[in-house]
Amino acid sequence: MKNSIQNPEKGIALYYQVENSIREKIENGEWKVGQKLPTEPELCQFFGVSRTTIRQAVDSLVSAGLLAKKQGSGTYVTQATTARNHLNFQPSNIVCQYIYSPFLQSDMEHCYKNLLLTNIAHITMLHKQRLLTKDEARSLLQFIIPLMDMHPQTIGYNPVNEDYLLNFEEYITRNLSAELNGKMQVARSRNDMTPTILRMSIRDELLILLDRLLYFMQQLRTLAEQNQGKIFTGYTHCMPAQPITLDFYFLAIAEAVDRDFNRILSAYPTLNQSPLGSCALAGTSFSIDREYTASLLGFDGIIVNALDAVASRDYLLELASHFSTLGSTLSRFAQDLYTWSSAECSYLSISDAYSCCSSIMPQKKNALSLEHIRSKTSHLTSSYMDILMCLKGTSFSHSRDLFECMTPYWQMTNELRGILELFIGTLDNITFHYDRMEVFTAHNDSVLTDIADFLVQKDHISFRSAHNIISNISKSRNGIADAPISLRILNNASIKISGKKTSLTHEELMKLQSPIVSIQRKQSSGSPSSQACQTMLESAQIALQKDTDQLNTIRTSLRASRNYRQEQINQILNID
Repeated sequence: MKNSIQNPEKGIALYYQVENSIREKIENGEWKVGQKLPTEPELCQFFGVSRTTIRQAVDSLVSAGLLAKKQGSGTYVTQATTARNHLNFQPSNIVCQYIYSPFLQSDMEHCYKNLLLTNIAHITMLHKQRLLTKDEARSLLQFIIPLMDMHPQTIGYNPVNEDYLLNFEEYITRNLSAELNGKMQVARSRNDMTPTILRMSIRDELLILLDRLLYFMQQLRTLAEQNQGKIFTGYTHCMPAQPITLDFYFLAIAEAVDRDFNRILSAYPTLNQSPLGSCALAGTSFSIDREYTASLLGFDGIIVNALDAVASRDYLLELASHFSTLGSTLSRFAQDLYTWSSAECSYLSISDAYSCCSSIMPQKKNALSLEHIRSKTSHLTSSYMDILMCLKGTSFSHSRDLFECMTPYWQMTNELRGILELFIGTLDNITFHYDRMEVFTAHNDSVLTDIADFLVQKDHISFRSAHNIISNISKSRNGIADAPISLRILNNASIKISGKKTSLTHEELMKLQSPIVSIQRKQSSGSPSSQACQTMLESAQIALQKDTDQLNTIRTSLRASRNYRQEQINQILNID
């Protein structure tokens, strides 16, 4: 055999030169589809290189899908997908490595069962419309349905076939028949199949996320219930502001997260519309029933305009923006807990299971989970921007750019799931130091607004005058509240500002400086008073039940759709 690498190119790996030489022989037809390659020793002799170099080159071409190894038989040139018959060459290794392989891997992870279900629904519809005979539909269904319980790699993972759908077509052709595979392709395209499968897969993941978010919301409500009346300081600008309670704080977070939940859920009607049957972009001349396939797959309806059906990814932007907003809420919550876990505050302690220590400072215990939650929420916003940028430059039709939207979307949902699990675990194992909270609240002048309010109510002066009186006292204390404000100090400040003493008594003034009194004096709706918090706690439970009911309604609808689909399949399979 003649040595094909007589003059190796400097600076280029030898295995890569061998790989290119083999590729050229395949593409120019010298080594034909189905042909067995020479043995490893023969290839070593032919190219004048080592076995290691040959193995690297062959393995690379196997990964690219140009070659296939058969156990105990050898290595063969693979068949290019029939969808590429218009092209002279198979996709390059670079295209396979950076485009087809990553998306194949993603589809295997997220879309396998929905790929099968979409095909099952399409076959069932073709039979209903008499575009497939009962025997043809039965043969296809009997072959495809058992795949639901098999590994996603069963149908093949060859990047030369471009995507998961074409790998599935090749699998049907090889293992059933080319004729049946061809008949199954009537009135459909990758352009409508892909968004249908993606919408279903996104729907599945969304329901899992919403379930965990509901659990997190219940956790917040439970924390509020367990910490009723536990006094601590409310902050503005990271400075002590007014006395509040721990249940009041958790109810605030619960209310914000409930809005986030409903924002996310509001995107569901947009998501749950079927593109199937739109074909490439202009529909089909075959008499199909798009509403029927939509009902089989659990969609609420169809995207009517065929071009809109294949072009639109607005549901990704809608969901991603709401995930990003939720991330902002969770990040701010995490920051509060992080601050309160510091040595200076010591309001709470994070479990060792969610903490880490220093490699050099033996006294350190760091709030590991909270630090990562804060950072992970930033990925939600960056993923949203990634999707937005992927979409904004595309024309309003189908293009490969749309596939690039899915990488940041799946990363986003994975990050959000991690954030929720980290938060749930952290809150399940958190310890509050109530004495520390209450002592600090009693000695930081956070009750001074209540004294100003009482001056307005009893002495009938303007709030600005009352504010100036109390501000004068606060300034003289230099931020050190080591003792209660006496009536003498208050009267001196009042004379200085308004020219007269206050009508407050010593008992009234002392009572006003109690954080408990400060909280219970609040009469407005939504305040930290026990009565207001009880009302909010009950409202939180009602909201939680409403959210749960909404999610259960969706699940009931999907379950009914599954049952209906099974009934239709059973009729074809003659199963009672």
